[in-house]
Amino acid sequence: MGFVIGYISDIKVENIVHCQARTIVGLGGVEMRVNITLACTECKNRNYNTSKNKKNNPDRIEMMKYCKFDKKHTLHKETK
Repeated sequence: MGFVIGYISDIKVENIVHCQARTIVGLGGVEMRVNITLACTECKNRNYNTSKNKKNNPDRIEMMKYCKFDKKHTLHKETK
């Protein structure tokens, strides 16, 4: 059961209840964006959570991010 948002060309438009933000579903019902965790390569702490597009970035992500434990920019790699 949704709430009426408005009318477009005499067609009732309703929102979807419990719609989750940033969930993009591709063909076949497979989610294109997945949540990942980035871990510092020096101190091994998992400092960041982010999402990536599996279609555009099939490999593991590596990026320079600030590590608050080392107090400097270090390489962070995607973990499971």
